[in-house]
Amino acid sequence: MSITKSNVITKNYKGKFGNQVVFRNRYGKSIMAVPPKKTNNEPTDNQVNARKKFALATRYAKNILQDPDMLTAYTARSRDGLTPYILAVTDYLKPPFVDSIDTSGYHGAPGDKIRVSAGDDFAVVEVLVQVVGVTGVVIEQGTCTLNQITGSYDFTATATVTDLSGITIIATARDIPGHTDNLSVTL
Repeated sequence: MSITKSNVITKNYKGKFGNQVVFRNRYGKSIMAVPPKKTNNEPTDNQVNARKKFALATRYAKNILQDPDMLTAYTARSRDGLTPYILAVTDYLKPPFVDSIDTSGYHGAPGDKIRVSAGDDFAVVEVLVQVVGVTGVVIEQGTCTLNQITGSYDFTATATVTDLSGITIIATARDIPGHTDNLSVTL
């Protein structure tokens, strides 16, 4: 694929030239590419699943364009040919992530801190932490607050836990489309 910004020859070209080249113009750039080829093969299961996921992503993006507040948020992040629609599709297709859980500040006492490193390609809406006992019973849970200095999400413990061995900390991040990712650490 060839891309130019100021080619006076291909600047206004659009369409297919024979069966060899396709010309397109996008955001002031001339694009010359190999034409797509159709196939008669049945789609694989992975292709069917990808098409379904993409259909959901496009539906999500169309709904975003109808919500003035969300449209403003996505428009603010638009740049270099990335429209709010494309950003919304991408946001839907990329789930959030939880990178790490730092329990060095957690000793089982109220006020102790658990620090979670989480993110998303657009925005994390919420990070939740659960402290789960050895038997699987949730000891406590709650929403983290964003630490503006470190960029991490902090959870402040409220319950007393006398024995930390076997305790599991589960962190879950959620993005705007509602996708989640979680990570757990056993102490």
